Amino acid sequence: MRNHTRAAALSGCLILLALSAGADPKTSGVLRPEPAHEPELAYQQLCASCHGDRRYGGYAPPLIPETLKRRQDDALVRAILDGLPSTQMPAFGEQLKEEEARAIVEMLRRSLGEVSWTLEDIAASRVVEEPGASMLGDAVDRAELILVVERGTGSISVLDGSSLEELDRFFVGKIHGGIKFDHDFHRALAVTRDGTLVQYDLDRGSLGVRIKVGVNTRNVAVSSDGQFAAVANQLPQSLVILDERLLPLARFPLDGQPSAVYQIPGRQRFIVTLRDRPKIYFVELPGLEMRSIEVEEPFEDFTFVPGRPQLVASSRDGRRLVLYDYEREAIVGSLPIEGLPHLFSGSFFERNDVLHACFNHMRVARVSIIDMERFEVVREIPMAEAGYFTRTHSGTPYLWVDSNSESIQLIDKQSLELQATKLTPAPGKKAMHVEFTAGGEKALVSVWHHEGAVVVYDSTSLRELSRIHYALPVGKYNAANKTRALR
Repeated sequence: MRNHTRAAALSGCLILLALSAGADPKTSGVLRPEPAHEPELAYQQLCASCHGDRRYGGYAPPLIPETLKRRQDDALVRAILDGLPSTQMPAFGEQLKEEEARAIVEMLRRSLGEVSWTLEDIAASRVVEEPGASMLGDAVDRAELILVVERGTGSISVLDGSSLEELDRFFVGKIHGGIKFDHDFHRALAVTRDGTLVQYDLDRGSLGVRIKVGVNTRNVAVSSDGQFAAVANQLPQSLVILDERLLPLARFPLDGQPSAVYQIPGRQRFIVTLRDRPKIYFVELPGLEMRSIEVEEPFEDFTFVPGRPQLVASSRDGRRLVLYDYEREAIVGSLPIEGLPHLFSGSFFERNDVLHACFNHMRVARVSIIDMERFEVVREIPMAEAGYFTRTHSGTPYLWVDSNSESIQLIDKQSLELQATKLTPAPGKKAMHVEFTAGGEKALVSVWHHEGAVVVYDSTSLRELSRIHYALPVGKYNAANKTRALR
């Protein structure tokens, strides 16, 4: 097991800040740049090494009006002066007066005009990490690996899926859209909100490549043969295609804000949907031909139906689910529903030899069970609160549902009855996002807290087996489970 300290994740950013201030990172204590009365100069001295000299982001998020519009001025001032706990953002209260911090915030509110990040910019940002000693070893089954996103440190923890021992840990940043694996388990990819894409080499067991693909990014997808990666960017609105070495190949502009990009199961094709326009894009591989089609409404969220050339889609403004056949390129079913089911966080399961789906709702405290043969709701089950994820596996008799509370609720997959037993791994702390080992015999639950944990249960008896301490653990991704539905 690699011996890491959680504080190590902070060191890179602090060293860069020290260098930008003209200080020696080996001898400096508190960073003390020269007083800067001009906000632009203060930004370059204190912020640019992490947020980029053009404010487009780097190891830290972009600082432009489009990404700051939900943050109040006072909150931004406090972040500058006091720092942000459990992030790489240090406090600059000893270097700046409050009025200077407020002047920086005013400067950040100024538009930079059209946001640009070209294919040349992408290529120039690519960094190949120096290979280190393999932390995985030849005996480790790559399909069993579980990668845990620890938001409190911006790190990914690599677990042996059998022993649940931590094998490695590496810094990424604020990951968005989960971790993706190629189907032969040679590499894992993760992307941050500010557009930094990293590739972890599962063969050699170490970080491989880091590249900045955009300014504000939605998610990443990997092609079925592992030869291509696709990244959907909100700023600038674009789709970037890279090869297996993360060398950029093409950049396509989009007509709206992307909802997500995914590899279509079993096809050499990517699909991109928009959250603000009724349009779908397809990218054919290996030729990289892109085309678009119009649909009846935006597909803001969607999930693939296992074993069929179909997806289930919804939009925030809509009141229905649609069943879309992506081979025929037509809607083949419609289902009135409310509460905006979170589709890609739903689950599919067999009941009486019929495929069913279970979707949680983001606005209503219930889950919907849908018969996919008839495409109709067969049961709606009230939950403690409106939740986010439902998860299951053939190795467990239950649907595992988080309800935005301290407990995970359980539904029997055959009777569709809500179980009296709730799993409360840490009273008073939110329980969320269930993942399973490759065989499904164990379930892993995140305790969402700075002093949190991943708690491991027997997925049938529900007995707690162990817990691994993390700071704000969110998603957990088993390599076999993550790729099974997309084969």
